Amino acid sequence: MQIDRVHLRNFRQHENTALEFGTGLTGIIGPNGAGKTTILEAIAWAMYGMPAARGSRDTIRRRGAGPRDRVEVELDFTLGAHRYRVVRSLGGAQLHQDGDPSPIANSLGSVTERVTRLLGMTREEFFNTYFTGQKELAVMAAMSAPERAQFLSRVLGYDRIRAAQERLKDRRSALRARLDALRSSLGDPAELDQEEAQARERVAAAAALEASAAAAWE
Repeated sequence: MQIDRVHLRNFRQHENTALEFGTGLTGIIGPNGAGKTTILEAIAWAMYGMPAARGSRDTIRRRGAGPRDRVEVELDFTLGAHRYRVVRSLGGAQLHQDGDPSPIANSLGSVTERVTRLLGMTREEFFNTYFTGQKELAVMAAMSAPERAQFLSRVLGYDRIRAAQERLKDRRSALRARLDALRSSLGDPAELDQEEAQARERVAAAAALEASAAAAWE
């Protein structure tokens, strides 16, 4: 997953902030309270909704914003061969794919569910990997070695590779079993060759008898 762009409207400290992320590293610099962490929070909120935000709906709305001013985050990201745009407000959400104006999900719950399936990560897993603060690193540190290996394997997609390998292994075993069955039904090749030779001899003998009989009638 690559985050391409985020646009915050009346989200906490941000009245109208748009950022585009190019290749490489992006540094966000500013004094305490300027809203650096809020940008990261807005990204998570766009994908996972209120459970990913601090506080409540009322605290998300920017101080000074009117009651009718829209609180909204737009997030553009690339995943695999597709580009997605999430548009989430306090009252609704939409998920668009590859610039199509018709959303592939169009409610708060369905957008969260679809994004979770696309990323293959729950909100908690996202916060412990892509979005990890110093305090949150303790979560992975507290995992046992097998738990940590299993978690990272699933997040990095290794489990899908292993699943594909298992399917190929099963397919190969099935083909081998079918080949063995075909070989068994055909019998031993040497015996088949011998039977074919004997059959040819019988055909030749029958042809010779037929020729002799025809000569006798003449």
